[in-house]
Amino acid sequence: MKDQPITKSLIDGLRPGAKEYCVWDARLAGFGVRVRPTGSKSYIVVYRAGSGRRAPFRRYTIAAIGRLTPDEARGRAKRILGDVAHGQDPADQKRRERTKRKATTFDELAGFYLDQYAKVTKSSWKNDEGYLKRPRAKWGKRPAADVSDDDVAELLDEIARTAPVSANRTQSVLHTLFAWAKEPGRKYVNANPVSDMKRRSKECKRERVLDDSEIRRLWWGLDDPALPASRSVALALKFILATMVRPAQAAGALTSELIDLGCAQAEYHIPRQRVKWRREVIQPLNGLATSLIKDALTNDKQTAVFPGREINEPLRRNSLSQALTGKPDENAEGERRADIRAFLGMAHFTPHDLRRTAATLARRAGARREDVKATLDHLEGDVTAVYDKYDMVAEKREVANVLAAELLKIIGNGPEYIDCEQQPRGLRCFRPDNL
Repeated sequence: MKDQPITKSLIDGLRPGAKEYCVWDARLAGFGVRVRPTGSKSYIVVYRAGSGRRAPFRRYTIAAIGRLTPDEARGRAKRILGDVAHGQDPADQKRRERTKRKATTFDELAGFYLDQYAKVTKSSWKNDEGYLKRPRAKWGKRPAADVSDDDVAELLDEIARTAPVSANRTQSVLHTLFAWAKEPGRKYVNANPVSDMKRRSKECKRERVLDDSEIRRLWWGLDDPALPASRSVALALKFILATMVRPAQAAGALTSELIDLGCAQAEYHIPRQRVKWRREVIQPLNGLATSLIKDALTNDKQTAVFPGREINEPLRRNSLSQALTGKPDENAEGERRADIRAFLGMAHFTPHDLRRTAATLARRAGARREDVKATLDHLEGDVTAVYDKYDMVAEKREVANVLAAELLKIIGNGPEYIDCEQQPRGLRCFRPDNL
C-alpha cells in the first residue's frame, strides 16, 4: 500500500490479512500502523538505535488504536524520534522498565517508597510505614505491577470492618505510593490502581467525651496491678488527660524536654518533629502532670519519660491505642492481648478522646475557650497568625491548673473496691456508689 497520511478513515478501512503488515505515514517517516492477523491494530514507530547503517532497527509500540487519535499518536512518535536523535533508545528503555516491573515485589516497592520518598519529604513518614504494614503482609511477594484495584478494595474492606479511619488512611498512603511508583524514571507500575477509587469507608465525627464516672474508673483502674498494660502505658494515658497533649507527644516524651520539673513553672518543650505544625511548642505542666512524670522516672539515667521495652526507648506512637484495643504489635506473633477497656468494663474510647475530654473539663471549669485552643495547639487560620508569635504560656498555665483542679475534684482521694464474681478473670470492680 502506497504511503499516505494516517487518518481515522484510513485506519477504519484496514483489514487483517494472512500475515501481519504495516501502513506508513506520508507525513512522518517511521510512524505507522501495524495490523495483525487477529485484527488488532496499533500505532508504531520504527527507528535506528544508533548511528550509521549498521545500527539495528527498533520498533516501538506507541498505543493500541482507539486509545489515541492519529494526530495524538503522530505527536508522540515525534517526541520518541526526538529522543532517538539525542542518543536514547526508547524501545530498550521500555524493555528494561517492563523487566523491572516484573521483578519488583510490593514489599520491595513499599521499601523504596519509604526510603526514597516518605522519609525524605514527609516528617510523618512513620504513619506511612504503619499504614503499609497490612498491604505488605498481604501482597509482600507479589509483583507490585500485578496489584489491581480489586485487590486494593478487598484489603480496604477488610481493614474497615474494625477500623474505618485506618482503612481511609491506608487508601491515601497507597494512592501516594502508586502515583510515585508510576512516575517517569521509575515506572515500577503501569497504572495507579487507587487513582479513581472513592473512599471505601465512612468516618464518623469524633465526639466521644468520658463522663465523670468513666474518668474515675479509668484513673484508678490504670493503677490496678492486674492491668493488662505496662506502667508506662498507664501513666502516659493519664498524662494525656492531665495535659491535653497529643498521644504521640505523650508516648515520645524525653527527660531532656522537661524544664524546671521540681517547681511550679514546670514545662514540657515539645520538639517540632512531634508537633503537627512543625514548630516547638511549650506545654506548661500542672502538679498532677509532674506527679505522673515523677512516678514514671524510676532511674537516674532514664532518657524516655514513659519507656517502652528499653529504659531509654520511648513508647511507640501506637502503643497507647494498641493497649486500649488489645491489638498485637509486630512482635506479638499475631496473638491478641487483653485490652484495657474490656478489663475496666468501659465503652469504646481512644487515646485522642482523652485529649478531647480534658479540653471539655477545662472549659466546664471556667477556662477561656481561646486559652484552651492554645493549650490544644490549634492554630488560627488567618493572616494575623503568621505575624503573631506570642506563645501564650501564661494563659496555657492557667488552663493547666484549672484542668488539674477539676480532675482532682472528679477522681477524689482513691477508689473503693469489692470482689466481683461477674468481673472477667476475677478482677476487682468499683463500688457502684463510688461512680
